[in-house]
Amino acid sequence: MTLYFMAWMVVLAFRIQGFALPPTLTSSDCITESELRRLTAEQKVDNRIKRYREISERLHKAVETAAQKQKFEEAPGVLKCWVEVLAASQKDVEENINRKKKSGALIDYEITIRKSILDMEDVQIKAPYNQQDDFNAWIAQATTTRKKFVDILFQR
Repeated sequence: MTLYFMAWMVVLAFRIQGFALPPTLTSSDCITESELRRLTAEQKVDNRIKRYREISERLHKAVETAAQKQKFEEAPGVLKCWVEVLAASQKDVEENINRKKKSGALIDYEITIRKSILDMEDVQIKAPYNQQDDFNAWIAQATTTRKKFVDILFQR
């Protein structure tokens, strides 16, 4: 019985260590509790990439909605959250992806980021001058993340 218990604890310890979120997201209010729960429950990196893509799409819609309603004061907070999500997803992917296989989820996420960059450049044009730095910071992080993903996918 003791041997069984110890074996179970070792397996549990490896599971907990192997699937922890990057520290930048665990303390953040950028994602909802349900998103965080779904993200932490995923064991495979491809499934976590899908969750990151869903979070990114939600934040993309939030910025575009704020721009459409001319409520640009909401955009900087969302953009900062989005930068955190992109950085955390980049770190998670770099540490856990199998570089020998081309991940379909990573390809989809890279495409989503590329489209978001184009859309945010359009929104940035409409944004007030004092928020240009927030958009520039997001575009810089998104471009860096996208390039890292392309490097991973195509082994450059």
